[in-house]
Amino acid sequence: MGNPNQPTSQFIPDEFKGSFAGKVTPPGASNQALCNADHAVGVAFGANLSSIPTSDPYGTKDDYIAHHEPFQYYASTANPHHLAPASLSAIGWDTQSYVHGVPQFDTANHNYDTSDFDALVAAIHNGDMPASSLPAVSFIKAPGYQDGHAAYSDPKDEQAFVVHVINELEQSPDWSSTAIVVNYDDSDGWYDHVFAPVVNQSRSVADNLTDTSLDVAHDGTSGLCLSTEKGRPGPLVGEQGRCGFGPRLPMLVISPWSKANYVDHDVSDQSSAINFVEYNWHLPGIHGSFDRVLDPLDHQEGVKFDLGGMLDFNAPPDTTPYLLSPTTGNP
Repeated sequence: MGNPNQPTSQFIPDEFKGSFAGKVTPPGASNQALCNADHAVGVAFGANLSSIPTSDPYGTKDDYIAHHEPFQYYASTANPHHLAPASLSAIGWDTQSYVHGVPQFDTANHNYDTSDFDALVAAIHNGDMPASSLPAVSFIKAPGYQDGHAAYSDPKDEQAFVVHVINELEQSPDWSSTAIVVNYDDSDGWYDHVFAPVVNQSRSVADNLTDTSLDVAHDGTSGLCLSTEKGRPGPLVGEQGRCGFGPRLPMLVISPWSKANYVDHDVSDQSSAINFVEYNWHLPGIHGSFDRVLDPLDHQEGVKFDLGGMLDFNAPPDTTPYLLSPTTGNP
């Protein structure tokens, strides 16, 4: 497979494309010779969640979707060769090595398969690993067929993934100090009838929010996203393509510290998860991050961070696990 003398620091996209032609099973896999696993859509309709139906009436979907993995875009966290962690104890530790400032990409480097996360949680549950082995913060992305995206993910497959992850964390020793934030993609909220405010001016060709006159010379977009307050720059001066908030979408915070039977009306967005990490671990804000937009709103709403209204740190936490069935969704 490829040149054995090629260093790991060199990565050629699609280098192995076609090398597994006719050898990939099932046939719906990407045939990149890296991360070729896929699943049949609608697996959860079967009696056995681990079995793949012999016939796939709803098609198949790759488990790995490259543009859904943002950590692959940064040298400090990229794992372009899709290497597995050296051991469960290596999960969560900085392992990227550099030679003369060049990243070597020779370790998993914070990018792991979901099976590695499951194995680590199981090892902690069984007493084979200490509870401290679980990283303080984890971003967990479902395999393609379970990610809830229209056209290729069945709702029951999505349910099976979400319930499985929540159940295993609720039974972990760390549950009393854990918060799970469930977020969804920002492009599928077509049902929203309220236009979100423009809070940051942008003239990127990717913007076509406030002017529908198309300019063919600019890829069919107007290149305009101007603030309703003309001439007033947004809070992220110079940042393009960040006009404001998208359609409203579900966001769930599941934790022993969550307010019960409560719907929070404070403003939050996907960057609010990062904002919570900054607050909880006393980290500075990231320059240019959209959560800077919400900072003055937090003060107006009387919360210390975006998701502050969803949590109650004054009441004793309810650490009783509330487990659901992955197949039915019932307790």
